[in-house]
Amino acid sequence: MSSLSKWILTGLGWAIGGPIGAILGYLLGNAFSSDDSSPSYSSSYFNTSSHRGPYRNTGTQSDINVALMVLIAAVMKADGQVKKSELSFVKRFLLQNYGEEGGKQMLKALQQLVQQDIPIDQICLQIKVNTDYNTRYHMVDFLFGISGSDGEFHQSELNMLRLIAQYLGISQSDYLSIHERHIPGSNNNAFSQSHNQKDPYKILGITKDATDDEVKKAYRKMALKYHPDRVAGMGEEMQRNAADQMKEINEAYELIKRLRPGIK
Repeated sequence: MSSLSKWILTGLGWAIGGPIGAILGYLLGNAFSSDDSSPSYSSSYFNTSSHRGPYRNTGTQSDINVALMVLIAAVMKADGQVKKSELSFVKRFLLQNYGEEGGKQMLKALQQLVQQDIPIDQICLQIKVNTDYNTRYHMVDFLFGISGSDGEFHQSELNMLRLIAQYLGISQSDYLSIHERHIPGSNNNAFSQSHNQKDPYKILGITKDATDDEVKKAYRKMALKYHPDRVAGMGEEMQRNAADQMKEINEAYELIKRLRPGIK
């Protein structure tokens, strides 16, 4: 078995089937073509109609990592170029999840992935029926971090991120909260008069006319999303991203409390 196939296949469950499995089959086919001693895999092994049921995280962290890698490839190729800053960001993620040798092999797989057509709707459907909402939410948050790793967001990448969020079933308020934290000043309101100003209400997933009780409830809901226990099995990079986003949420809540003395 080739080195690439060793790292891709290790620990996989639901990701071995469906459209993700078909993509993996292509990558492994390329790896096997240069390794005559490698075993062949029948087309049924990567059957695109398998694993359609609502399994809800019965797979492994490897399933989530591989699925995330496919989504990363879709975002990276959206603007027609793969930037060095994005590769560096992703490389850290892969090295931390797969180690030195595994990370290098997975990076090779990613470089092949960005050259392929990715059926993003089908990929997201497979992820959606096999993972819970919290996992998908943090996937989207992490993808925003990759897209903005070069200090700017291209419209083509934002369009892809919006599509991914929609296909993964992320709510509008959650999507706008993630968007506002990563891309400040995206709305015309009192808190967005400059490019660097963030709307604290939108960060909490609410509007300015929310009651004090609604503000407190929204903060508790966001804090629960980013509790360390909710991201404990998602790898160091995603845990670090969650910690950074929790700081943003705390700052937004503190700002609102200063504006609203009635909130204790």
